[in-house]
Amino acid sequence: MPRKRKGARSLAGSLHDASADRKRTCRERKPRPDKKKKKPSTAGDDAATASGRGGVVMTAPPASGRAAPDSPGRGLKRKVGCIESATRIGRKKRLEAEYELGDEIGQGKFGSVRICRAKAGGEEFACKALPKNGEETVHREVEIMQHLSGHPGVVTLKAVFEDADKFYLVMELCSGGRLLDEMARDGTFSEQRAALVIKDLMSVVKYCHEMGVIHRDIKPENILLTKTGKMKLADFGLAARVTNGQKLSGVAGSPAYVAPEVLSGSYSEKVDIWGAGVLLHVLLLGSLPFQGGSLEAVFEAIKTVELDFNSGPWESMSVLGRDLISRMLDRDVSSRITADQVLCKSRQFLIQHNFMFIFTRF
Repeated sequence: MPRKRKGARSLAGSLHDASADRKRTCRERKPRPDKKKKKPSTAGDDAATASGRGGVVMTAPPASGRAAPDSPGRGLKRKVGCIESATRIGRKKRLEAEYELGDEIGQGKFGSVRICRAKAGGEEFACKALPKNGEETVHREVEIMQHLSGHPGVVTLKAVFEDADKFYLVMELCSGGRLLDEMARDGTFSEQRAALVIKDLMSVVKYCHEMGVIHRDIKPENILLTKTGKMKLADFGLAARVTNGQKLSGVAGSPAYVAPEVLSGSYSEKVDIWGAGVLLHVLLLGSLPFQGGSLEAVFEAIKTVELDFNSGPWESMSVLGRDLISRMLDRDVSSRITADQVLCKSRQFLIQHNFMFIFTRF
């Protein structure tokens, strides 16, 4: 019986592969030759932005520290061939050819957001317009959204367009508004409701961290709600890609939510846990934990103010709730809990709360 040559494929296998190739909808993009040799960008090379109350713009220098080898599922770039072609930058198609712009629904320091309707079918989306003077930042935001696409808790990028002056990011429309608006309307949240928010948020943050992405701007303005109340994490303009063990440097984020290690100049994905801890404080008490009359005073409070979770309004909170927030706002990064641990603790709290509710009814 003749021996099969190494690397040879059977006829059945070849036919199967050919059939699969015909069905494949995403194709590998041909690399475009660079006219100029550019200096490789690093995870920390970005201009930090923030808007509204306490917004600050600072430049984050290149990432410091050695990157450890990649681990499966973390920091691995999604294959270009499997990225939706409509979300690629550099396409010649124009926004007005496929969408009609409607009313403005948001305004930030660096751009605006308007309703847009698809000419084919009439479905509504949100269109974020960004000026081209921040081109590198836009490229990074688009690349990260492509990398994270598919998770139900991440706002979906539908298409990218550009003209001479602006980029246009067409994204799913979250008609429920921002978490910030819900907080302003409803006031403080109950422990159970706050735990539900943190659980849903940590589910997305855990996914981001597993994919090698640090959001760096966790705050209620960047958490959107669908019509049914489902949470979506948005605005990846400050997000950074890292590999295992890599440290970032440079101040980036919104001042009141910035972690103390960011101010010290070397930090990891645990800055997102701190930001979520600040959010939890606002949800439960209706106030920021670290305040001041100036930017410097806020930063000083973040570095030095000791929070007491055993007195005042915290006395009426559950032990599990107090333990959770104290471990999220731990200045010692090595002992600050991870997204997975926050997720587990928030689930424990909800289980305990539901048990107590059932127990007290009988």
